[in-house]
Amino acid sequence: MLATKVEKKENKFQKTLDYVAEYSGVRGAAVFDREGLVVCKTGDKEFKAEVYAPLALLILQQASNVLGRLQEHPAQTLVIKTKNSWITIERIESLVLIVKAGSDTDELLKVRIGQSIDMIKSNLKDNYSLIMR
Repeated sequence: MLATKVEKKENKFQKTLDYVAEYSGVRGAAVFDREGLVVCKTGDKEFKAEVYAPLALLILQQASNVLGRLQEHPAQTLVIKTKNSWITIERIESLVLIVKAGSDTDELLKVRIGQSIDMIKSNLKDNYSLIMR
């Protein structure tokens, strides 16, 4: 009998998002491309990545336009805190990471997000070097 081994390629983007989402207070996270197409997502039913992605791009663009008037570089990271939410938007090469958490989530979430950014950069470098151009 011929036995074959089928290897399932691990989705490192999803693993990264799951790492962020396991932090207490995180409601959802997504990675999407510069056109707003969701690469992967995780979170509760209230987190609609397909809605957040294009709006996050619009927020980044508008902030970058204002920064340009101030002769500053485009926005890399935006953190928005509202009464109920803490939304972090991070541009990573040709991708964007968005994390939505409750406003009462502690500041150590920043560390978890920083580690996830490093994981995404590493995955891009190792597996997707052509899209980083």
